[in-house]
Amino acid sequence: MRGLPHLAALAAFGLVAAAPPVWPQQVPGLGATDTRQVVPADQAPWNAVGEIEAAGNRCTGTLVGPRSVVTAQHCLIDAAGRAILRPGDVTFRLAGRTARGVSLLAGQGFDIATEQPWRSDWALLTIDAPLGEGRALRLAREPPREGTPLVLPGWQHDRPGALVADLRCRVLVMGTFGAQGMLVGHNCAGTMGSSGAPLIARDAAGGFVVVGVQAKAALGRSQGVAVPGFSIPLR
Repeated sequence: MRGLPHLAALAAFGLVAAAPPVWPQQVPGLGATDTRQVVPADQAPWNAVGEIEAAGNRCTGTLVGPRSVVTAQHCLIDAAGRAILRPGDVTFRLAGRTARGVSLLAGQGFDIATEQPWRSDWALLTIDAPLGEGRALRLAREPPREGTPLVLPGWQHDRPGALVADLRCRVLVMGTFGAQGMLVGHNCAGTMGSSGAPLIARDAAGGFVVVGVQAKAALGRSQGVAVPGFSIPLR
């Protein structure tokens, strides 16, 4: 596993939160060419990818167990920007069904005001209905290799009602981004609403596995960083 110098990492990725665009011609996570396409939300692995609603925020969440949903912790910040919401105030929607949170496990040391360190920007929500039976994806237990082919699906604000995904992206670096910690750098397209979305790869047996959870996106470029799946504990 190769580390990436902090200065080089930030310069290469120009990373910001997947929030409203700063400049009219640029949005987080998208370059000049939009490489995303609509995917069938009722087919694997897409049928494990749902929508998180919390305090007016809309993000993406993924079933990684019968009642377990992984997403980004910053998606769960309250409207005042001061605290993480109670589990019962978080809704997960999938295929016309709705579930509520009953408990929450989240990355330690996450500062709500700065949304840092990025390595801690994950949350594992336990929901009140077994929506993941027969469709949950597995969280990777090993780091992905550089060059690993990826897909990044998400429920994104500019394409309401459609699950869109970049199907032709890859791992650029698996390493340490200075004080932000160990992350997966990738060149997948994904904009507002893709926070918490899964970086999906194939395992050695050909099955689908979540190797990362989208945390930040680069302004005006199809690049971002994700919390490594292996760093998120299983419940």
